[in-house]
Amino acid sequence: MKAVKPRSKPKTKTTPAQELQALRRKVARLEALAGHARLATFPEQNPNMVIETDVAGQVTYLNPVAQARFPDLWQRGFSHPLLADMPAVVKTFEDGNEAYVAREIDVGDDAFEQKICYAKSAGAARILVYVHDITRRKRAEEAIQKLAKRVVSAQEEERHRLSRELHDEAGQALTALKLSLELIAAELGPGASALRQNLLEAISLTESTKERIRVLAQGLRPPALDTVGLNLTLEALCRDFSRRTQLPIQYEGSEVRGLSDAVNICLYRVLQEALTNVAKHAKATRVDVRLSREGHLVRLSVADNGRGFSHDATKMLQRWTGIGLLGMRERVELLGGWLEIETELGRGLRTVANLPVNHES
Repeated sequence: MKAVKPRSKPKTKTTPAQELQALRRKVARLEALAGHARLATFPEQNPNMVIETDVAGQVTYLNPVAQARFPDLWQRGFSHPLLADMPAVVKTFEDGNEAYVAREIDVGDDAFEQKICYAKSAGAARILVYVHDITRRKRAEEAIQKLAKRVVSAQEEERHRLSRELHDEAGQALTALKLSLELIAAELGPGASALRQNLLEAISLTESTKERIRVLAQGLRPPALDTVGLNLTLEALCRDFSRRTQLPIQYEGSEVRGLSDAVNICLYRVLQEALTNVAKHAKATRVDVRLSREGHLVRLSVADNGRGFSHDATKMLQRWTGIGLLGMRERVELLGGWLEIETELGRGLRTVANLPVNHES
C-alpha cells in the first residue's frame, strides 16, 4: 500500500506590501533585541509600560506589559491615542528646550501618567516613554470633585434659604415691631417722658438689630445677585465693607453676561474672603478691586498696598492650608478655574480668581 501523505494547509496569499510591512516589523524587533542590552533587565521586569520609538513615530520596543496592554502600538506608533501629540514633544526635544516631558493623557476609559525622555544611541535618536496607569486614582479624584461640588451646592442652597428667612420673616417682624413701638410712643401724653424715652431706646435697638440681620442675610446670600447682577452686587459689597472698616476700596467693573449662578456666588465669596484677609492681616491703606472679562475667562482681581510677603513667604502661601485661602482655591478649582497670588515684601498682595465664563454647574 502506498503511504498517503497528509495534505498541507494551503498558504494564505500575502501582497508585497504586507510582506514588506511584516519584514520591517521583524527587523525592528531584531534591532530592538540587539540594541536593548542597555534595557535588558529593567524594562522587561517593570510592572509599568515602557515604550521606545524613533523620532518618526515607529515603535522599536515594547516591554511585556506594554505589548499585553496595547499590542496595536507596533502598527500605529504615534497615531495611537497613548502617544497623542508626540510630534510636538519630539520637536521640543530637538529644539533643546526640555530634558524630559511629564504629562497625563486620557484615552477614554483609562488615564496614564507619562515620563518621556530623549536619547541618542549610535547616532540614532530614540524616544523613551515610561507609562504608569493612574486610572483608579483619577477616577477617585473625579468622584471626590463631584462630591465636593454637591457639598458646596448644598451649602449655598442652605445659605439661600436662611438668608431668605432672615430677610422675609425676621426682617419683616422687626419692621412691624418698630412701627408698633413708634405708634405707642406717639400716643403717650406729656407726662410719660420716662416711658417715651424707654420706647425710643427700644425703637433704636430694634432698628440696629434689623440692620445686623440685614447684613447677616446679605452675607449668607446677597439678594442683589438675583436682581441687579454680579457687577453691582460686588460694588455694593465693596462700599459696605469700606463703610464698616474705614478701609478705602476702589471698585472698577462691568457686567459679565452669561455667568452661571455657581460662578457668580463663587466670585462673591472670593471677594468676601479676600477683603476680610486684607482687613485682618495686610495693614493696607487702599484696596483696588476689578471685575473684567478676558476672552473666555472672567477675572476678579483684589490688590492691596499692604505689607505683602517675601518670596519664601509666597511659597508658603501657595502651600498654606488655612481655611481662607484653601476655601477660595477649592471653590475656584471646582468650577474649572484657578487662583493666582502675587506678592512682594512691602508691596502688597494681589489675588486673582480666573473662571471660565461658560462653565456649566
